[in-house]
Amino acid sequence: MATAAKTDTVTVSEENKTTAARAQKDIDQLSMMECDTPVYDDFVKDFLETNAGPGKQPLAKIARKLWPTWPIPEPPSGSKRKTAVPNRTVRVGVMDSSFNPPHYCHAAYMECLGIRELMSAAGTEGQSAWKEAQVLGIDAYLLLLGSENADKELEGATLEQRMRMVDMLATTIACDMAADTWHLWKSKEQFEMTNLHNMAIGMVNTPLFVDKCKAVKEMVRKEWGESSIGKEGNAEKLEVLSYFGMGWDALIRFFDPKYYAHYPREIEDFFASGGRIAYSRRTGFPDDDVDAFFRRTDISDYLQYIFELKLPKRVKHISSTDVRIAVRDSTQSVRDIPPRILEYVNSCQLYRSEIFPR
Repeated sequence: MATAAKTDTVTVSEENKTTAARAQKDIDQLSMMECDTPVYDDFVKDFLETNAGPGKQPLAKIARKLWPTWPIPEPPSGSKRKTAVPNRTVRVGVMDSSFNPPHYCHAAYMECLGIRELMSAAGTEGQSAWKEAQVLGIDAYLLLLGSENADKELEGATLEQRMRMVDMLATTIACDMAADTWHLWKSKEQFEMTNLHNMAIGMVNTPLFVDKCKAVKEMVRKEWGESSIGKEGNAEKLEVLSYFGMGWDALIRFFDPKYYAHYPREIEDFFASGGRIAYSRRTGFPDDDVDAFFRRTDISDYLQYIFELKLPKRVKHISSTDVRIAVRDSTQSVRDIPPRILEYVNSCQLYRSEIFPR
């Protein structure tokens, strides 16, 4: 098995060590149902008033860092890992969604990026592709709520409510150390190696992945430049690789010319800006159809930037639509969302009277 390429590193400052240790102490005191989730009404209102609407430049904005040194992957206090961070390239795992509501499959994308081996769609034939499955070595993670969607109108939970639930999902991924059947990591040591604690949540004001990628790149560079590490170098020279988790349907839409004014130039811009795709196949989708999709002439040049995630069977079936139906009908599929999110959904009486297509 190939391993992630080594990068130049620099030592994290004592100031960051102290801040990270304090954050770890706070995390250790959290229980699953007692996490104090912030209210995001003011954040969402300000984001929409300032950054949303026609003519606005693509922008991603952090709402909360669950780890204070984000995107710098400072290890948790007491970790056996060497305290060092990449100096020239930062790999960010991004889960961009409408989160209506967030569920365990969203979380599994993040954990898979940190733990599971990914196979390049180019296979062994790709000029720059890995010859075998590879662990990417993600440095930081980002859950990103979109204020706009290319296909969907806003319904169900409000953006403010979704932002709170995104926070709860991030806490479930980054802070819950209790044994749980959905987690992919098998030990605390393995968890620490993934950098999953280095999590942030935020919003983005554009529905197109090419614009989201550019917005994330600028945001990461900004956060890096404002850190004690970034001040030692030029953040503008920092290479940011953003691995966007996508379902199979999202991958198909990504290469659909109808969403672009200048296809395939905008596709080229996405990958040139450091965009990468980590996709998962739809359950029951025939292998022949997958192979035929990747043989398309407008896709073949980008296969080295596309990776397959092997999601666990226990989460592959989950969708937000099915969760909303389960909440409405009080079926067992409500177990597909973390308990703290279900508690919030129930307290707000969300999804009770919605009509969904059968």
